[in-house]
Amino acid sequence: MYLLLIALIVFQIFTTSIAIYLYGLTRKKGSDKIEPYSQFSIGACALGFAVTILFLFYVFVSEEFEISNNLGQVGDFVGGLTNPVLSFIALIVLLRTTLIQTIETRKTSAIMLEQQKLFEQERFESSFYQLLERYETAAERHWRQTNHGEKYTKGISKVLELKSRKEEIDAFPIKVRLKEIETEVRKCLDNDKDKKVILKAFKVFGFLHVSNLSTKRKKYYFSIFTDAMEPCELVMFLSMAFITTSSRKKLKIYAPSANLKHQFFVSESVCNYFSRR
Repeated sequence: MYLLLIALIVFQIFTTSIAIYLYGLTRKKGSDKIEPYSQFSIGACALGFAVTILFLFYVFVSEEFEISNNLGQVGDFVGGLTNPVLSFIALIVLLRTTLIQTIETRKTSAIMLEQQKLFEQERFESSFYQLLERYETAAERHWRQTNHGEKYTKGISKVLELKSRKEEIDAFPIKVRLKEIETEVRKCLDNDKDKKVILKAFKVFGFLHVSNLSTKRKKYYFSIFTDAMEPCELVMFLSMAFITTSSRKKLKIYAPSANLKHQFFVSESVCNYFSRR
């Protein structure tokens, strides 16, 4: 009974040592990367187990025991100890392999997701810059030209016309002021040529605003959009957006008039509205 207790303790210590040792082999020092078990390590563990079996067999078998006449008992002894340990080692190896496969699958999925995001980013930029180029072409044709004998470009002349009644409009009560702003903006900009350019600007902004980009990235591309516009063009774009409720609320998020002076607008109310987030 005493020898049996010693054998069980040795067996338990051996299996626990294998588990700890094999777990330690799964990680490199200073790295979280999980490594598979090496064949040498598994073979060394099997060899150590075989030596342990021989030791236990030597402890339990007396000198009078004849192996040739008791092969069945020897097989039961060896098999009874070998099968649980080998199954235990195989289970650990299988679990480690499954874990490695799961981690690699997650890495592959993450890489594919990043590639998809990169593709969507490239597709967005391609469409965004195409729309922006169309706007600049239209603005160059209609607003950035200077008529013969005139001092200012057509765009600046439009803004000067737009703000001609600024002091008068700002003196009105708020309700009356809003109506006068809409009237003045439509009088100056509600014509085919100006509306055509402004519509292209709205297409650029609309495409950007409904994209799946983060708010930070949207603001970055919006800054590219406004940098492509002359100050007078931005004033006209914001003035037309101000009298359109849906566009007005969407544009307010980007504070597009934060760097513009209120003297350029049809009313100080327009500049103040778009200068705050």
